[in-house]
Amino acid sequence: MSLEEILSGIDETLKKIDGLLEGFYQWFAGQYDPETGGFYYAPSSIGPPEFQPDIESTAQAVYILSSSGLVDVIPPEVKQKLIGFIQSRQDPRTGYFYDPHNKMREVYRMVGRAVIYSKNCLAALGSKPLYPLPGERGIDNLPEQFQNPEQYRTWLENLNWRDPWMAGDAIQVSGNYLVQLSESERRPFLEQVLDFLREKQDGSTGFWGEGAPFRLLSGAFKIALFYNRVDESIPNPERIYQSIFNCIRTEIPTDMCFVRNPVDLLSSLAPHLTDIPKDDLLEFLRITSKNLALFKRPDGGFSRGIDKSPAAPNEVVLGRGLCEGDMNAGTQALRIRNYCYNLAGRKAAPLVEYIGDFYKNWR
Repeated sequence: MSLEEILSGIDETLKKIDGLLEGFYQWFAGQYDPETGGFYYAPSSIGPPEFQPDIESTAQAVYILSSSGLVDVIPPEVKQKLIGFIQSRQDPRTGYFYDPHNKMREVYRMVGRAVIYSKNCLAALGSKPLYPLPGERGIDNLPEQFQNPEQYRTWLENLNWRDPWMAGDAIQVSGNYLVQLSESERRPFLEQVLDFLREKQDGSTGFWGEGAPFRLLSGAFKIALFYNRVDESIPNPERIYQSIFNCIRTEIPTDMCFVRNPVDLLSSLAPHLTDIPKDDLLEFLRITSKNLALFKRPDGGFSRGIDKSPAAPNEVVLGRGLCEGDMNAGTQALRIRNYCYNLAGRKAAPLVEYIGDFYKNWR
């Protein structure tokens, strides 16, 4: 295949990915709750008294608005309601953010994610938390594994490395806490985790832990996010690069994350690679486009699962588990689109033909 044919194929594949977002923004608009200013996880979450708009879904909505160039287009009162929704969920005593209606405060990874989600969400809206964040109050206000560097190392070793996706996620969440510390407080903990990850990495694949290919890849994706978060170089990027292709060429994704995670991981690796050959990129984009289409639902959204939206996308029940779009997968679909454009060296312009004026009726 000539270079001209490859470049034409890349453009054609990007347009196919764009086409999958037809109807998405109208679905997205339906998840907004004008009473609270937050977003519901899925259509089935609207109505039942046990469900309410939640932090993650609302922060994901703000990512969609921001990456679509819509933050300054939505009605000002909507922006203020979004800010108020997130700020109202911060505990003034600890600085953490909690949903009042579910069990997220009992899940370590959800609590850690909510801190960075809320901080980034408020920043995108031109605001900030009302109170200092946990790490800004010193180490004593962080989870118990941060009592000292040695205890942190023990915690790392005791993670379940038979499930590298969840182990990697725990490390990524720990990075959200580390970056809040001063340099002198952070450095001893950072040395422990960097040393541990060097020892734990498989020299032949570049992955960490053991398990099925997509879970290994997903663990590497989470760990790569950690390296980026603490501004450190990812080790053995060429090995990881080859392992990405080995996985996506043979495995069929059953979770939307298995479509998004290779894209995100390759994007994290790109600055550390000499080059991504254009024929590799075309193959990667074609596989991604084909896999993304598997998760598009008739309602215009995307679901996390191959056949339905999981009731608990991150250990906390947010919906009824029906075959419908959900905010978690919708956010990932847009992120996939944007990152694919970036990998191709193109600008992901807002999809004005699909966006329309969906926000006009928001209040």
